[in-house]
Amino acid sequence: MRKARAVYGSLLAIVFLFSAARWSHAQSSPPEHASGGAAAQMNGASPAMQAPAQADQQAPPYQSASVLKAVTRMVVVDVVATNKKEEPITDLKQSDFTVVEDGKDQAIKVFSFQQPPQQPAPVDLALTKVKLPPNVVTNIPSYKPDSALNVILLDGLNTTMPNQAYVRDQMIRYLERMPDDRPVAVYLLGAKLRLLQDFTTDHATLKEVVRKLKMSASPLLDSPADGAPQELLPPGVADSGMLPPSMLNAMMAFEQERVASQTDLRIAYTLTAMNTIARQLAGYAGRKNLIWISEAFPLAIDPNMQLNNVFAGTRNYGPELAAAAEAMIDSQIAIYPIDARGLLGSSYFTAASTGRDSLGRSLTIGGRMGDALGKESTSLEASHESMQDLAERTGGKAFYSQNDFESAIRRSIDDGSTYYTLAYYPSDKKWDGRFRKIHVKVNRPGVKLRYRLGYYAVDPRNTTKQSEKLQAANFSDAMSIQNPIATALAFHAGVVTPSAGTQYKVYVNFGVDPHAIGFDEDSSGLHHAQLECAIAAFSEKGKYVKSIGGVSTADLKPETFSRLMQGLFPCQQNIELPPGNYFLRLGVRDMNTGLIGSANAKVSVPAAEADGAKGK
Repeated sequence: MRKARAVYGSLLAIVFLFSAARWSHAQSSPPEHASGGAAAQMNGASPAMQAPAQADQQAPPYQSASVLKAVTRMVVVDVVATNKKEEPITDLKQSDFTVVEDGKDQAIKVFSFQQPPQQPAPVDLALTKVKLPPNVVTNIPSYKPDSALNVILLDGLNTTMPNQAYVRDQMIRYLERMPDDRPVAVYLLGAKLRLLQDFTTDHATLKEVVRKLKMSASPLLDSPADGAPQELLPPGVADSGMLPPSMLNAMMAFEQERVASQTDLRIAYTLTAMNTIARQLAGYAGRKNLIWISEAFPLAIDPNMQLNNVFAGTRNYGPELAAAAEAMIDSQIAIYPIDARGLLGSSYFTAASTGRDSLGRSLTIGGRMGDALGKESTSLEASHESMQDLAERTGGKAFYSQNDFESAIRRSIDDGSTYYTLAYYPSDKKWDGRFRKIHVKVNRPGVKLRYRLGYYAVDPRNTTKQSEKLQAANFSDAMSIQNPIATALAFHAGVVTPSAGTQYKVYVNFGVDPHAIGFDEDSSGLHHAQLECAIAAFSEKGKYVKSIGGVSTADLKPETFSRLMQGLFPCQQNIELPPGNYFLRLGVRDMNTGLIGSANAKVSVPAAEADGAKGK
């Protein structure tokens, strides 16, 4: 009985708190600044009292583009409009825009304009002040998005040490003059993605984080310190004729395979980071600008979002890249790549050059120098093309062949802070998985527009066509304590303190936002949903201990469904752990749409009382 009361009381607490937090978050976002502009057509009622978002209804304003797509199949397009001087144009109306999908005009259902506030709120008011009860955690973003959010990704995986140090200095310069209305988060990409600082406008905090950043050499770069590459043979041996041509050819083939395998790993880590960032930012309303500072982007995308591995990798990453790009687009993330190498000359004319190739052969013999210069130029051009592609496909802008990174960071953030949001329901209702091109036009001369160029027409309510292995991998990645929390599927969770009443098991009561769940309605009016809830336990040192999960299924009659939409979708899990202190990663996944949410908690499991002690 005591266990039942504790569990029920915890669930009541999170029901009340979730409704309060959701109402507070919705009210803090003015209609003209709401994500997707959906609030512009709301009648002002509490989101908790809104009917479920269907094709002809507007979703609650706290929902991001990921949720809008998953629940309503709405397509959200952020548009940056500038004049010839790259200055933002701020007086366009909905009637000035036309949206075309695969050659067919679309009816704009939602329109809004976003720009930085004229009088930014003090730093301590930038957070939504909702106090959580003891033992209750949430993944609802606490930062109030009064303007576009900015993420600076420092890519140590693909960047040499000297350029990492220079980028850090340039970032500090920018932060010293950063406007007060520009919320910034900082990530670091190495073998793992790390969140160094969550969103804040506090200059001092950001500068301290960047200043304390320890540079680390990438294990996947041949010359992480930016020196001369290692040569396979002593100088002159390959040119002396001592080795047969077949041996030299075999060595060259081995070297090409090694570089290909190394590049494959870089691509895999980079794509994983893209997916993780997309999941982490999915729950934040509005546009997110990803300023990605890196030396090399071993990815390129053709007009149909297929991968060209410009560095001769051994695998086709087309499906993985398509999924990562779509996740970025769904989360309203625009990519602003910045080449950390700055203005480049040929590496063969620098002090670090030995004048030899990777086999130790002199470049002055025959046409080797010309071939080497040609390959280097082609590689650089391909890298810049991939940067340009990533920017264009997501509505951002690329910066390369310049040394003023501080200016590039500032221009990236300024560029993405003023934008229009257009949203529509596609007239083509056939969800066949094909890429659909989007074209936005404006009826005013001299206006330059930037926006995402399309999307995949995959039914967001049905992930069953994805492989079970891919679905499991995505959820497993989100359940890692080392990764930032995922925010696409919002929830609160109450952790019941283990005791004799719970048989020393850890019970977790999840309360999931039903407006973000993809319910399917059948011909009889029943609403169906499947939600996976999981707990992963880690030691105080971050070592994995144990995990458990299960699926909750709902088949609801209309009246029950209506009541649920005014509260929460409940789910409960319990896990049995030895006595000790633990970190918990709590996760939920919508089995219909693939949306994921996660949060962190702590728990202490006491030792069981002896039988004699129980009777006292």
